Amino acid sequence: MGQKKTRGTQTLKRIAWLIILVVPTFVQAAQLAYITNQGSNTVSVIDLSNRQLVTNIAVGKEPVGIAIAQKQQRVYISNVLSRSVSIIDMKTNKVTGEIALDIAPVGLAVTPNGKTLMVADWYHGRILFYDTVKNVKQGDLLVGKAPSGMVVSRDSSQLFVADRDSDDVVVIDIKSAKVLRHIPVERHPYGLALNADGSVLYVVNVESNSVSAIDTKNSKVTANIKVGEHPYCVTVSPDGAWIYVTNTGGDSVSVIDVAQGKAITKISVDGFPEGIAYDVTNKQIIATSWLEDSITIIDPVTNRKVKSIATGSKSRSFGQFIGNTD
Repeated sequence: MGQKKTRGTQTLKRIAWLIILVVPTFVQAAQLAYITNQGSNTVSVIDLSNRQLVTNIAVGKEPVGIAIAQKQQRVYISNVLSRSVSIIDMKTNKVTGEIALDIAPVGLAVTPNGKTLMVADWYHGRILFYDTVKNVKQGDLLVGKAPSGMVVSRDSSQLFVADRDSDDVVVIDIKSAKVLRHIPVERHPYGLALNADGSVLYVVNVESNSVSAIDTKNSKVTANIKVGEHPYCVTVSPDGAWIYVTNTGGDSVSVIDVAQGKAITKISVDGFPEGIAYDVTNKQIIATSWLEDSITIIDPVTNRKVKSIATGSKSRSFGQFIGNTD
């Protein structure tokens, strides 16, 4: 009886193993941050749910800007010194292509349908348009001096561009590739972000140590809010009640109460913070650190730093750098 029981147990174990072998393995969806590392020519991939480094991907020389085409599961990286844009497959975290350019690209943006990539030509004051389906350049458009940060309107019809050396934000009709208007702001606008419904555009003014709030319907500045020293990028909470600004000169993030129209506190973060984004899924804020080769994770409830994660050298992530694998 004992031997029969043992054999029966072994048979059950074999059946169990066979079931495991024939059941297909599914890759779970993950919320990921792609961090451009200008000093090491890599992109660090961070799993934001587990708060762990997944991998480092070699790209072109001096990667800075980033844009994510969520539907296509692609990440676009601007390589300043290589004069190119690297294309990363989010499902494999491998470079699958590269767009050669005749300029040194910095800022990037992509339409929500993923079909049009916009590249800021910093030195020649242009925006380049690329068809990502045919992988060809569609054209270019003169804007202002030193175009930097870019973001697409929620209805996908317009592109907002911060012209750093023109002290304005240019509004572009994407379909016709024409300039609609220029909106004057304070000195040296750089990073920008929209609130959830797209009604307000926030623009960081580096030399004025401020953030301009623009009513996108009327194209008018409604407020200029003081922040810390030498601000760089901005992100908005999902409910639009709070905005967060990296202060490179103060190693901090300013927290702004939109209702009050002023900064209520500063959060100490890793040195020289640049890119910043709100991770809606995991309810946390991610700020990159150029000086300390890391990202800082911030709890938006307590407004405190909760963790640092090592990345590559001179982390920047200028643009949209959070996406999820489907």
